[in-house]
Amino acid sequence: MTTQDLLIPHAYAYLLVKISVLVLALLLWFVFTAAPVI
Repeated sequence: MTTQDLLIPHAYAYLLVKISVLVLALLLWFVFTAAPVI
């Protein structure tokens, strides 16, 4: 990544969206796999 890419707000937004989607997927997976145990 260049310094110009870091200055673009869209890069941060894209990164945040990607991270939140990953976290949501992990949470859903954990809930569905742990629900039958609990």
